[in-house]
Amino acid sequence: MVNKINNLDLKIIYHLQNDGRVSSTELAEKTGSSRQTVASRLKRLRDDELVIVKGGLNLMKFGFKMASVGLEVKNEATRKEVEKYLSDCPRVVTIFRTPEKANIHLEVWGENEQTIASTIESFRDLANVDIVYTHYLGTPIHGNIIINAALNQSNVSPCGMKCVDCYRYVNEWCVGCPLSLDYKNPLLE
Repeated sequence: MVNKINNLDLKIIYHLQNDGRVSSTELAEKTGSSRQTVASRLKRLRDDELVIVKGGLNLMKFGFKMASVGLEVKNEATRKEVEKYLSDCPRVVTIFRTPEKANIHLEVWGENEQTIASTIESFRDLANVDIVYTHYLGTPIHGNIIINAALNQSNVSPCGMKCVDCYRYVNEWCVGCPLSLDYKNPLLE
């Protein structure tokens, strides 16, 4: 389904991308429309998920790293399981299906190179999945990439692992899952 927007929607989006905290009153002034009309349009844009306004950590400002990973998933049933597994992982930024040998492409992040390498290596543990390529990207030099801040809430990570039972974590190759109580968050004092 193709969603359409009009010129007012585009003006609203333009101003939101410059300041996601701009009020409806300010948007009305900047777009030359009424506050009620702007509020209604903004609600539609958000409800239809045509615009994303959210907070998060700026990957570049914290010096976090990224990598691209291509996975070959061997069959359709496994693909659905792998997509679910990956979509639950807080280190996976994006997932794409591709028509190539690497039929799933991911972007992953980590606090440092070791954590990214550990995350990528964990994909080798998935049944019927091969890593076709990895491209270490480092820290972006342009463009804001937002990653979710996480509150350590569970002993078990979304992948079903306990960090304290993972040899990568035990050997200090990884700082742990950001959703785990065992996460060694380098941002905290």
